[in-house]
Amino acid sequence: MPDTSISASLRQSFLAGLLALLPLFITWKVLSFAFTTVDGVLGERLNTLLQTVTQSTVHIPGLGLVATGLLVLLIGYLSRKLFFKRALVLVEGLIDRVPVVRSLYAASRQIVVPFTDKAKLPFSKVVLAEYPMKGRQTLGLLAREHATDDPADDRAVVFFPSNHLHLGYPVLMPRAEFEVLEMSVEDAIKFFVSCGVVGDGKLLRAAR
Repeated sequence: MPDTSISASLRQSFLAGLLALLPLFITWKVLSFAFTTVDGVLGERLNTLLQTVTQSTVHIPGLGLVATGLLVLLIGYLSRKLFFKRALVLVEGLIDRVPVVRSLYAASRQIVVPFTDKAKLPFSKVVLAEYPMKGRQTLGLLAREHATDDPADDRAVVFFPSNHLHLGYPVLMPRAEFEVLEMSVEDAIKFFVSCGVVGDGKLLRAAR
């Protein structure tokens, strides 16, 4: 009996140790990846340039990460400007002429654009439905008001996404089986991405 108790205690202690170390390990791996991949590629070049200009042996860790972050911010800022959008259209036109690259770029844009460009959001309303079974309420996005062109068909197309957004299930549902909420599509996307952590009272309020 004591041996069993000691064995159980050791297993619990070992499991507790793993659970305590796991967040540290994940954090370390993410930071290691960032520094070896992102900083390693751009940081070494920037440090070499800095050493050449200053005629010194100075080396700044993380310089590549900082430069990458600033570059992303700059591209994000420029992407909101009209001239950059026109330039991007020209670049996309060139990409569209390359067979393999064209397919990869088009596929990635189909995944990203619907959830980042408000003008191209394919969803009009946020709904609440008993899905996938009775008694289980699930947030969904109204993809199409009418599933078919038949006036007698009152079904709509509701998309139930996961927190990956582009993954989910389009379901044909009678309108009586869901209610439209006051929540905006943008707020619903925040709800999905945060796995339900981010949300407000609009989740419970039906549109009037």
